[in-house]
Amino acid sequence: MSLPDNPSLAKRIPAIEYHDSEYKGGQTVQMTTAWFLAQLEWLSENGYHALSNEEILRFVQGEYQPPKRSCFLRFDVGMPIYKNLQEVVVPALVKYSFHATFFVLTSAIKETSKTNYVCWSHLREWEQTGLVEIGSHGVYHPDYRAAPTATRVWDARESKRIIETQLGHPIPFFCFPYDSVPNNPGALLKLFGYQLGFAGNSRTKDRSIQFKDPNPFSLPCYYPYSYKAIYPLITGTAKLTFGQMMEAAIK
Repeated sequence: MSLPDNPSLAKRIPAIEYHDSEYKGGQTVQMTTAWFLAQLEWLSENGYHALSNEEILRFVQGEYQPPKRSCFLRFDVGMPIYKNLQEVVVPALVKYSFHATFFVLTSAIKETSKTNYVCWSHLREWEQTGLVEIGSHGVYHPDYRAAPTATRVWDARESKRIIETQLGHPIPFFCFPYDSVPNNPGALLKLFGYQLGFAGNSRTKDRSIQFKDPNPFSLPCYYPYSYKAIYPLITGTAKLTFGQMMEAAIK
């Protein structure tokens, strides 16, 4: 279905990849709570709408165009970060009425509260806000590009089964561990009913998700990370601040 061209509606949407608000992924890939809260505040003050799963799915399928200032927030949940999610991330999402998808590594989700790990009961509680939705990040975080086919098939299938059993509803989205995408990811993910797959730097020239995106199972993401020596510039950009990166992402 082709929709009439309207400059006020989105043609390109940035998906922003977070972990927790104190993430340390390396010397130049870092996040602080102050930076994280400032980024969400910037999105809110500049009129951005954080899309739900249904909204981003319909956008990718070419059925819906949200306002131009839209984004998709994803959080990879595979480390003991319960306290940070509970005390910082989820309250910030509620404050700004931002939707977000938590992509969980099922081997890291516990049955009972233990040493700051996220539990299934926590995920159910966050879902009740109406703002947090759950996706799969696999079971054991294999590199899908390098792993044998049998490993990829088992990991994608089993993680979905576990999450759906625990939460009692379908899980439509998958994000690749290490943002590492195998050849023909759609052939794998469609086997188990996934509708979208998220990667990271899967496109070198354009990191935004396109309206009616031709590659729905390897959708790119933006990294919001920095480090003290260059902040407020964002690592890996051409000397852009977070706001400048977002504005370029929707043009």
